Amino acid sequence: MTEFIVPWIAPWAEAWLPAFLLAAGLTLGALVTLALGHLLGEAWLAPLRPPLAAMARAAPVLLPLALPLLLAAPALYPWAATPLPGTTDWYAPEVFRLRSLALLLLWAGLGRLLARPRLRGRTAGAALLLLVLTGALAMEDWALSRDHAWTGSLQGLALVVEQAGAAMALATLVALRRAMPGEDARTGLERALLTFAMATLWLWFVQYVVVYAGNLPREAAWYLRRSEAPWGWVKAGIALPALLAAIGLALVPQWRRWRLAAVGALLLVQHLAHLAWVVRPDAALTGNPTPALADALVPAAMALAVAVAWRRSARPA
Repeated sequence: MTEFIVPWIAPWAEAWLPAFLLAAGLTLGALVTLALGHLLGEAWLAPLRPPLAAMARAAPVLLPLALPLLLAAPALYPWAATPLPGTTDWYAPEVFRLRSLALLLLWAGLGRLLARPRLRGRTAGAALLLLVLTGALAMEDWALSRDHAWTGSLQGLALVVEQAGAAMALATLVALRRAMPGEDARTGLERALLTFAMATLWLWFVQYVVVYAGNLPREAAWYLRRSEAPWGWVKAGIALPALLAAIGLALVPQWRRWRLAAVGALLLVQHLAHLAWVVRPDAALTGNPTPALADALVPAAMALAVAVAWRRSARPA
């Protein structure tokens, strides 16, 4: 069946992948942030709970959004089109699809659980552990396995941390439209955003240093593809300056509303640019051209579907 479907989906697949990863990453990040807030009993969870809970309850929308991605796996992942020698069934297309659906079903169930106003610390801790492990696995599968030499790195974990920071940043921007959080919540929120930003910078730096020190050709090729135009400018001109600016603003004492909003916006810009830098350069490995129309329509349609799902899931916690 997929042999007949893939040719129709393939031209749109390269545009669908980053759009889906953005939606899935923000949902995963919301779940991680909720679990962390419940576990630590943080004051910042109260003003952020409504938007985060709406994102968590809308997690089932990822299932239909993932279907085109899973059906088009041979057009996106070289190992799905031509099995690599010496590999196990872990990256067989059928196993990949079943594993992806199982992860999304788990996140949907955890979303219902974590959206509750109160949750025991042990339950939140177990949920957080599950989310970090399955999130790193999902990012390895969906975002990083296109270059098979790159799987098993720290990047899956780094993406999960970055997505949690982006989800918290988005929830902060939504919360600021309603009211400024109280002093305790604001102080905790400032520190949490700074921690996520610093952790993101550190994890990506450590990964680069490990590859640079190892001087391994296959891993170095991953970075070389991303140093070519225009992707080198996306990283050096957008993602990195936005992250450093967010950290710099977060370190300024005596916060104000505009500064808190600026940090949140900068973290979102950094995540968008960095996600494109991670995913899109590997399109050269598949050789599937992407119509300009797909790059415009697919993200817009995905954003509309997710926004509608979040809005329908929003209700008083």
